[in-house]
Formats: sequence, structure tokens, C-alpha cells
Amino acid sequence: MPDPIYIMVFCAWFVGGFVSGVSGIGGAMVAVPVAAMFIPMHDLIPLSCILNVIMDGCIACMHFRHCRVSALWPMLVGSIPGAIIGLFILQFVSGAILQGAVGALLLYYVYWQQTFHVKKIHKESWGRGGAAGFGAGLLGTAISFDGPPIGAYGLYVNWKPRVFLGTLGVFFVIRGTMTCALQASADLYTPALLDYVMYGVPATILGTFCAFPVVKHINVETFRRVLMAVIVLAGVVCLGRSLL
Repeated sequence: MPDPIYIMVFCAWFVGGFVSGVSGIGGAMVAVPVAAMFIPMHDLIPLSCILNVIMDGCIACMHFRHCRVSALWPMLVGSIPGAIIGLFILQFVSGAILQGAVGALLLYYVYWQQTFHVKKIHKESWGRGGAAGFGAGLLGTAISFDGPPIGAYGLYVNWKPRVFLGTLGVFFVIRGTMTCALQASADLYTPALLDYVMYGVPATILGTFCAFPVVKHINVETFRRVLMAVIVLAGVVCLGRSLL
């Protein structure tokens, strides 16, 4: 019988894949706090980055034809320096601080979701797109949560849902692959981490694709409210554990 930790990894990323398949972002925000109770943060963050690429690859395949290619360039250019700084943070900041940062970002993400409203349609720009990419590169590499900055930019320019999913999916795959290469070059991929990956990859794929046939029958607003409650709880748990 598999080690209980591997079973937990499978379950956490199955749920994470399902959440991302429904909403486009948020999968890691559900999976990481759960797995953080069993896996050290310096193994968990690279694990999450690898599985995020798999998760986003599934989403990108389903919505690729809706991707706004012109919007990718400023985000990708901005993500490069962000990822380099994020790698430095991951290597030299303690696990407790990283977990506290995860908790704080989770709570801020929920606050932003509840208070951000599109007042008018804004045009895409290199400056704002690059800034969003920088934030995604930094947060994605340091704590594996690259969704909020890019999600905020997508709402700011008022992308339609399929454009949102397609553009973010492709961006996250490219940006996440770059992060994985940086982490591998820094020797962060341990044998224990690769064992977790073997269980996380099929769970992520299965969870993501399970979302597609049911998403049409789910009340998305109700789902998002439940998801926000789960993320708040996860954020509080992460902050509490970082203080112990």
C-alpha cells in the first residue's frame, strides 16, 4: 500500500486540478496548504511548480485557440527577472517565512476577489502586462502562486472567459517551464520530490479533465464562494503554522 503522504499528494492535486479546470486559477491555492501539513516547503514549492505546468497544460490544450498571442509577449518578458528573484527567495528564505507568505497571499487573494470590480474596459499595454508577468514570475517561482497577478490583469483588460482560460493557460505553461528549469539548475529536484511527482502528475491530469464535463452543470458562483471559504481557511492554517 502506498505511503499515506503519497495518497495525500494524489488527493490534494486531484482537487487542485478540478478547481483549476473549473475556474482557470486557484488549484495550487487549494493543494499547497493541504500538502504543507506533510511536506517541507522547500520540497513542496518545486513540486507544486511542476504540477502547475501539467495542470495548465491541460487547460491550454482545451482553450488554445482562444489565446491572445499578442498579450503573451509583455507578460513573458516581465516574468524573466521576476523568476530569477523568486528563485533567490526560495533558496535563501526559511520554510516558516515561505509558509507565512503563502498564508498572507491566500487571504489577500480572497480580499481582492471580493473587492475588485471592473469599472471600464482597459486596453492591453506592455507596461501593465510586463508588471503582471513580473509578479507572476516572482510569486510563481518563490511560492508557486503565479495566478493572482495575471488573473488581475485579465480582469483589468476584461478578457472573455475562454480568452482568459486560453491566454492564462499558455502563459502559465511557458512561464512554469522556465521556473522548473531554473529550479532544476539549482539542484532543488531531490529523489523524494520526484517520488511525489509520480503521484501528483496523474492526479492533476485526472482532476483537470474531470472538471470539463461537469463545469456546464455547476453553479459557478456557488462554487467560487465555497472555494473562497476553503482558501480563507487554508490561509489561516498556513499563517498559524508559520508562527509555531
